[in-house]
Amino acid sequence: MYKDLDRRIVEYLQKDGRASLRQIARHLGVSTATVSHRLRELELQGVIRGYKALVDYAKLGYPITTVTLIKARGNQIPSIVAELQQNDEHLTHVYEITGEFDILVIGKFPDQESMNREIKRLLSHPAIERTNTSIVLAVAKEEAPIGMSR
Repeated sequence: MYKDLDRRIVEYLQKDGRASLRQIARHLGVSTATVSHRLRELELQGVIRGYKALVDYAKLGYPITTVTLIKARGNQIPSIVAELQQNDEHLTHVYEITGEFDILVIGKFPDQESMNREIKRLLSHPAIERTNTSIVLAVAKEEAPIGMSR
């Protein structure tokens, strides 16, 4: 019953995460109480996991973005992923993937030296068979919401 409304609320918040309940309600043509209730439900269900600022990493001093593909040895994917998840210094995204490689990692770095250290650290990991790292030359689209209207 609320699926369409929930989708519209999430879509609106993806465009403006600082919107007030009143703004969302007015835009969607429902009461503030309804938006408040639906948001609480979406948070409880884990659909909305939190609210955060979208950051321009280059302006914060992290102009280098890398995409690294990792091939794990044997059944070491879970342990590698668990370790990578703990790396809050440079890694922003860690995905388990299908295909020739097992894991995809996106990193943000202040300079070539720190990027090189991270690549060497990955290559020296005993559970990592090989890696393939690309440096992002230009960001065409990042942190963009997806359209959920059906």
